[in-house]
Amino acid sequence: MSSDARLIGVLPTYRRADLLRSTLAELGTQTRPPDVVIVVDNEGSGDTEAVVASATIPGGRAEYLFPGENMGFAGGVAAGMRRALEFADDRDWILLLDDDDPPRFRTALATMDDFARSMRDRDPRTAAVGISGGWFDWRRGRMRRVPDRDLVDAVPVDHVAGNQLPCFRVAAVREMGVFCDELFFGFSELEYGLRLWRAGYSLYGHGPLWLESRTRTGRLNHEMRPSRRLSPPNWRDYYSLRNAIFILRRFDATTTAVRVTVVQGLAKPIANLPLSPVLALRHLRTNLRAIGHGWTGRMGRRVDPDGGLRAGKAKVRALTPEGSG
Repeated sequence: MSSDARLIGVLPTYRRADLLRSTLAELGTQTRPPDVVIVVDNEGSGDTEAVVASATIPGGRAEYLFPGENMGFAGGVAAGMRRALEFADDRDWILLLDDDDPPRFRTALATMDDFARSMRDRDPRTAAVGISGGWFDWRRGRMRRVPDRDLVDAVPVDHVAGNQLPCFRVAAVREMGVFCDELFFGFSELEYGLRLWRAGYSLYGHGPLWLESRTRTGRLNHEMRPSRRLSPPNWRDYYSLRNAIFILRRFDATTTAVRVTVVQGLAKPIANLPLSPVLALRHLRTNLRAIGHGWTGRMGRRVDPDGGLRAGKAKVRALTPEGSG
């Protein structure tokens, strides 16, 4: 990326002051540190604010932002993106960071910086790059795995993956809007990538780093197959099912939304009733709530990660070109 383009990090956090301190320190050791890191504190903690105030980013700065309530990952990113748009140039890039997962090697940001510059020069419609990504299967409502043999050079995708140093070009963010904060948690990178892709933008994964990641984690020649067995349900299950239905409906894939509702939401727990009746009933209750909310548009923070339902209703904002956040 040219020297006139900045790398603006957005880092949502929630009750992880110690991990945040370590991650910010790691960012400071990068050979190409971010120019700005906007830390979005979903808790509004004095400890977190103090960590940000004491952070040292060589050649850059860290900012603290409290959105007023727990907005989840999606809402935290949306708030950070809005703040970035207040001062960013269209040539800049917004980099999504995680409070518990710093870059895995010292040249990681420099590599993504160079990759973003290269793809912008090769394809002016480039709106996002990341280490990895994928293609969405509109018939089954699932992500399709890119074959190992295709992980060379730049890999075209329709969404870049979270936790993989995704970077979004500010010009595209300014045109398309920020992350959909109604999602709260889960599939936010997918929804945003599909929004960019359907608008005619290009998105790319870094083939060599993607392949190296699969090699390191033992996922070469891995076949993605959904498990038929149930594990204890948690709040993430609710958001995954609800958000999948919501996204499919917003992109006019109603038939697939019905399929996901029946197959993932109902058939799986019902099939497990004879084997694990208590566990299956717990899943069925969670899924029925997620299905009802996904189809009626009751979005936002409905199930708290700390436990319990959130009272009240949230209005759904359509995924328009002006932004859904």
